[in-house]
Amino acid sequence: MKSKFTLALVMAVGLALGSVTAYAQDPAPTTQQQQPAPSPTPTPEKTFGDYTVTTSVEAGWRFFTTGGNLNKYRSDLNYDRGPRLLSFDFLARSKDGQGGAFDFLQVNATGWGGDPSAYLRVNVEKKKWYRFDGNFRKFDYFNNLANLALGQHISDTERRFGDFNLTLLPQNDRIKFNLGYSLDRSHGTSFTTYHINRDDFQIFAPVRNFAQDFRFGADAKLLGFDLSFMQGLRRFKDDSTLLIPGLNPGYNTTNTSVLTALQRQLPTRGDISFTRLSVHRLINQKLDFTGRYIYSSATAKFNYYETSTGVDASNNNIKLDQITTSGTTRRPNGVGDVGLTFYATDKLTISETFRVNNFRTNGGEVLSEAIFKTKNTSSGETALPTVLSDLLSLRSVGYRQFLNTIEADYKFSKRFVAHVGYRHGERRLVLGAVTNVAVGKDYALAPEVERNKTNAVFAGFKAAPISIWKVYFDAEHGTADNAFTRLANYDYTNFRVRTNIKPTRTLLINASLVTKNNNNPSLSLDQSTPTGLGVDVKSRVFSTWVDWTPPGRLALSGGYTRTQIDTRADIIFFLSGVQQNGTSLYFMRDNSFFFNTRIQVVPRATLFVGYRINDDTGQGDRVSASPAQLLSSYPLRFQSPEAKLKIKIFEKVEWNAGWQYFGYKEKFFSNQNYRAHTAYTSLRIGF
Repeated sequence: MKSKFTLALVMAVGLALGSVTAYAQDPAPTTQQQQPAPSPTPTPEKTFGDYTVTTSVEAGWRFFTTGGNLNKYRSDLNYDRGPRLLSFDFLARSKDGQGGAFDFLQVNATGWGGDPSAYLRVNVEKKKWYRFDGNFRKFDYFNNLANLALGQHISDTERRFGDFNLTLLPQNDRIKFNLGYSLDRSHGTSFTTYHINRDDFQIFAPVRNFAQDFRFGADAKLLGFDLSFMQGLRRFKDDSTLLIPGLNPGYNTTNTSVLTALQRQLPTRGDISFTRLSVHRLINQKLDFTGRYIYSSATAKFNYYETSTGVDASNNNIKLDQITTSGTTRRPNGVGDVGLTFYATDKLTISETFRVNNFRTNGGEVLSEAIFKTKNTSSGETALPTVLSDLLSLRSVGYRQFLNTIEADYKFSKRFVAHVGYRHGERRLVLGAVTNVAVGKDYALAPEVERNKTNAVFAGFKAAPISIWKVYFDAEHGTADNAFTRLANYDYTNFRVRTNIKPTRTLLINASLVTKNNNNPSLSLDQSTPTGLGVDVKSRVFSTWVDWTPPGRLALSGGYTRTQIDTRADIIFFLSGVQQNGTSLYFMRDNSFFFNTRIQVVPRATLFVGYRINDDTGQGDRVSASPAQLLSSYPLRFQSPEAKLKIKIFEKVEWNAGWQYFGYKEKFFSNQNYRAHTAYTSLRIGF
């Protein structure tokens, strides 16, 4: 629970600045459709000197009760009880566009005071001189799932990140300057598993990493060209560790492997410098040219130090197993894009896009290990020979890709526009590695060279058969890279169709269908013969929803989404100690429904009621046809009804209350089921 003093200070500052908001921020709906929120009350507007000010703040209390698996609830939602600054909005504009220190100031904040996510945004502008945009976000991540690594992978971490950008002379047509800063910080507690001595051990793994970016650049116009330059530097560090403070028998308690202590430190430091140049020009209103080049150079250095003691799988006493490693890696990368758009006629547009991506990664490490063991015998504890290792490992990756896309768009009429295109790619990958060579010994870096080509065609159209009906269609078929592996290219076919009908100004009907077929074949190392192993993935997503928003006291919306995924993977596994070829099948049959309504009960009271449900039946009644066929799915049901009430007490005072229920049930793993009630009450005050 966050400090109550910090929360009180945040609320006091919000109230001092001036007022309230319209709605509490409840957990987001599980569907993608926008729900109709209660109609906002106009925010009070006041004049202070040269500025017109609009401000609002909503503060209140969130309630919470739960039953069932609390860890699963926190992993999904993580809302808790306590006071909240649910939202804060402040807007100040100069009346004549010529204010003092600023002409425009906007501040927005949501979720502060203990919710798992919160957001703060600030925008300030002084015409002709500067514009500042800043945002800061925080996320509290909790994960403790019984069906993941037997419940041994646990995280309770915080992530804070923000972006801050300052533009000088923002309205200057000839030149403007840009400055920027970004930060990304994660810290907290976590547990993971570590495999050593033929057993798995749960270990404490606190998280500590931090990164920050510094940027500066300029945008200018010169001889009819739009030019842009950006120079940046990113620095990062990771001080995460692994630790077993005391005796740990491991997951398998029937063997002799035991750890009495383990500590691993892997401090990593790195930096990335990057330069971006871009140019744009429209020539004679016929040819639009855009070019961009980005060069970056990344360097990372790390040191590794690990000590452990215990008993190994052969019942030998590990008096000390000490490993030290130091290494470095470097990655220069250049990316270039060129785009041309030719407006051939009023109806025909042809565009050409070419990209080249080239990078090289080189790295290596030197590892030293010393193992001191003893063995218990009838005559006592006997020392075993000390094992000393000094090994060198090197790795290099060279990657170069060319990608070219050409597309034509033709406007047949005001009601029908179509496009067609072709994409071609070529890739060259050079892999080289030297692994575990004794320090001082000769070695040879034998590179492996992989080449491939990809081709794809795509087409689509936008049609309006009648004024109230629109249809959108896209299709794509071809191959795509399967980067950094010896597998063959993906073969894919995608279709997407969407339509909306608006028979009246207040009624909108939408429907969409997305299908994706993806085949991932596998070839032998020489890419001459199939291995017989591959993966086929087929997904179908159908969605439809309706919005009815007539003027008056009632508004309705509702929708349905069906998600169907079938995955077939050829696998090799062992059954009774014998290697066999088999098939792994995965099924998803998710049905999602939502319904929302807004009712103005009386002129001063508005009621919102909603309901959402997700029901995944998974594999249904399917069973394996043979021991070599493995079936899997994740059947579950998640439902959430909710209700919100807004009552306008006075012209500038508004009371809000809300309730939401979450019911989660897995149809095969019942110990993760939970049910939770969350509610809030808040007050909105205008000044």
